[in-house]
Amino acid sequence: MLDLRILQENPELVAETMNKRGLSGNSIVKTFLEMDSSRRALITKIDIFKKERNDISAKGKKPTAEEIEKVKEIKTKTAELETALKELTARWQETYDLIPNIARPDTPNGKGEADNVDVYAWTPTDGEIPASKINKPGSATKFMPEFPSHANKNFKGAHHIDIGKALDIIDNEQSAIVSGSRFTYIKNEGALLQYALFELLKDKLITEGFIPVVPPLLVRERALYGTSHFPADKEQVYKIDGSNVEDNNQLYLVGSSEPSNFALYMDKTLDIKDLPIKLMAYTTCFRSEAGSWGKDTRGIKRVHQFDKLEMDLICHPDESNELAENYLLGINKWLLQTLEIPFRIVRKCFGDMGYYASHAQWDPEAWLPSQQEFMEVGTSTNTTDYQARRLNIKFTDVDGQKKFAHTVNDTGVAMGRMIIAIIDNYQQPDGSVKIPKSLQKYIGKEIISK
Repeated sequence: MLDLRILQENPELVAETMNKRGLSGNSIVKTFLEMDSSRRALITKIDIFKKERNDISAKGKKPTAEEIEKVKEIKTKTAELETALKELTARWQETYDLIPNIARPDTPNGKGEADNVDVYAWTPTDGEIPASKINKPGSATKFMPEFPSHANKNFKGAHHIDIGKALDIIDNEQSAIVSGSRFTYIKNEGALLQYALFELLKDKLITEGFIPVVPPLLVRERALYGTSHFPADKEQVYKIDGSNVEDNNQLYLVGSSEPSNFALYMDKTLDIKDLPIKLMAYTTCFRSEAGSWGKDTRGIKRVHQFDKLEMDLICHPDESNELAENYLLGINKWLLQTLEIPFRIVRKCFGDMGYYASHAQWDPEAWLPSQQEFMEVGTSTNTTDYQARRLNIKFTDVDGQKKFAHTVNDTGVAMGRMIIAIIDNYQQPDGSVKIPKSLQKYIGKEIISK
């Protein structure tokens, strides 16, 4: 959650950030501050009554009839005020939960993904595109290849689902019978591609000092609230019937390893010498995709179940911007360049910043020549202390003071989408698909064919 002092001392900044994100900042902040003032006034009144009662009790002698009557009156008034405080605090907290993190000052203005700013671009033939030639929305598109990047001759290219079906590596038809829409089977060399992607990035992250984690996929509400996926994005999360769970606990399926990984450290105080803590987790993830009906329905781009190898960092406040913008994005660049897939990185604008914890976000996007469009394959996010406050993750600084840590997270590799990018860029005119050189040692072959 946002530091309460920022709300109380600089409400204009908070409202401005919210307005730019398409939220009703002025009215929400005004309502919150009115409740906050009333709440503090109630707390003060309760404290005064409690002091009066304690002063009477502290006399050390038998109270008079008048004092006994006074104590009864104080108890009644205190109980009434405490009831009012409890009701007000519930509304206060609900409103507080609707207030997002403060965006970084250099966040681009914009209402949606079309306003995200291209900040980096790379192709296998031209390498890195000079920053001076992009740095605005959509500017990297003209540098992307017209045809599949690794084909032996120019041709338009086919949709990944048509290729996947023909090569028997993707089956959406049987999965629709088994599970319904937006599920898929990835099999044969398609599955081997996924395992190979895992091995490639896993080996890299181990050398970088990441701690491997196999986290729970079912979590309680606090883990999702703590990472700000609740309450704002609650409609995206699958809820499990608690009657089948021990003690009737309410559990939810995670949409990423982020809630589980950061909850590993909730209510803990870390030593500064242990920061940053770098976690990697390979998880199956689940999302309802509510609100996206009719969007990206063909293929495996937007599905209810998918796998990721993610990166989650807990760090000192002075490190979070560097870790998100350079370190984690550096790993994203390394992966896409190693796979030799043309891509860009966009800085996300106010209107496309995602969940409420976001302070700054970047998306690596792979180029799909057959569709002549970019596809998001990950997100790197600096959430500053927003999640740490909700999860109560602290560290002891060099001055001995306990302070809230910062958290940073990155998709790492979204397996299904990266498989799409490989198929699209490595397809051949005869319908086969070359395997990236960096993955061949894991798969044991150079091409996928009929």
